[in-house]
Amino acid sequence: MKTKIYLLFIFTVILTACTSKQKQQSAETVLIDSAASVSSFPEIEAGESFYKKQNPFGETIELTGKNITGDTAIFKPSECEMLVKGDFLVMKNFGQPLRVFNLPSLMQATTVGKWGSGPDEFLNPTLVPSIEKDNLCYVFENTNHKLYKLSSNGLLDYYATPFRTKEKRDQFGESRLISNLSNNDFMYVGESPTGKSIFRITQQGDSVVTKEIFNLGLNPNRKSPFAYIGSFAVNTTKRRMAYAYKYFKIIKFMDLDANVVHTVNFEREEFDENTLYKVDGLDQNVTHYWGACAQDDYVYFLYSGRTPVEVVNDGQKENYYIFVEQYDWNGKPIAKFRLDQWGYFTVDEKNKKIILVSTNHDEPFFVYQL
Repeated sequence: MKTKIYLLFIFTVILTACTSKQKQQSAETVLIDSAASVSSFPEIEAGESFYKKQNPFGETIELTGKNITGDTAIFKPSECEMLVKGDFLVMKNFGQPLRVFNLPSLMQATTVGKWGSGPDEFLNPTLVPSIEKDNLCYVFENTNHKLYKLSSNGLLDYYATPFRTKEKRDQFGESRLISNLSNNDFMYVGESPTGKSIFRITQQGDSVVTKEIFNLGLNPNRKSPFAYIGSFAVNTTKRRMAYAYKYFKIIKFMDLDANVVHTVNFEREEFDENTLYKVDGLDQNVTHYWGACAQDDYVYFLYSGRTPVEVVNDGQKENYYIFVEQYDWNGKPIAKFRLDQWGYFTVDEKNKKIILVSTNHDEPFFVYQL
């Protein structure tokens, strides 16, 4: 009997050791695969790509949108933001509750939250991409710096950290640009002594650490945050971020620590950061980039290339159009699309679609096949 017990004990030890070794090998394989995946993405190159009077995209691809009608929600787009997560599209629209739509049908699934100035109501929210699988996104209320989680089941919960300290509201009314890196760890664009900068804010125990990562100023003599309004995109998997300026045709690509920066410059040869700029009023300046969409493989920027007055004049002639520029995460131009509508956009890379809400139609959804 003792011999049987002893043999059973030996067998159990051997089996446990084998299982442990298999688990260790499996874990090592996962780590190796993950490292290989990260290392397979090429390093970003420091420097500048200058494209004045050049078209690095090749021929512009003209796309005709399919108007989605029927059981979609009817609304008038205003200060609209959209974000795709899995099989859902989340939308913020001025003066309305948050909306959640099913993809690819774009049928409204639910509304979340309430517009207003009361407790846990929204006046000026921003949609924040979340890396967590069970969250559709975060929602940041700019007027009181409160952060909320929007779960995949449509519930909105207050998230107490790390944005607890009230700061001066952006005097130009621009929403804070934020992206989630990990739990209690965010990257955002905010005002700084040089105009605007990229910051990282992290909750560490009971303390909040905020660090300036990159100065977005282009001219040390011009420190108005208005001059450096732009669009921000982050990819945590590839450890990249990009910032596209509204009033200059310039995009900065960089790693998450901003140790290496690559500038895509359509402005001028040997770009001089000491050059003075004229940014005196909205209608007098060309709007370049005014929307960004971070996806796994590529980053997409909405591009106008006209002044607001020119856009209005074209709209009165029903000449609606806007561009979407596609780049890889190291700043390499991939493609440029001309959409036959004007409005706000996002990209559903999984289904290879650009989704735009038009400011000129009663049923505003238009879908473009990539």
